[in-house]
Amino acid sequence: MKRLIMDLDDTLTLTDASKSYSEKKPNIEVVEKLREYKQAGFEIVIQTARNVRTYNGNVGKINANTLPVIIDWLRKHDIPFDEIYVGKPWCGTEGFYVDDKAIRPDEFLKYSSEEIRKLLNIDN
Repeated sequence: MKRLIMDLDDTLTLTDASKSYSEKKPNIEVVEKLREYKQAGFEIVIQTARNVRTYNGNVGKINANTLPVIIDWLRKHDIPFDEIYVGKPWCGTEGFYVDDKAIRPDEFLKYSSEEIRKLLNIDN
């Protein structure tokens, strides 16, 4: 199975605290690379912690209030996706995520799929 799990904010979007979520600009380099993966047959899954703090982790409220904004933004910028998962736990301002199958956005841009699998020690 060829699946790519992508973060939304500050990965697909550019960081700009002065803009509302619907006004954020896409990270064009990342979006173009994502489109290449979609063309290569990957399923694209968006996973986000957006508004987890705002709604105290209530995924129902995030689905009702935040998910429509996310879908509109993805469609507006022609960003491919097959699934969206909201409610990703927020790591806080001083925390971080640890995952054995994760890469940074700059590595996503720099390396090919084969190089990433090698970097992560993933066999076909």
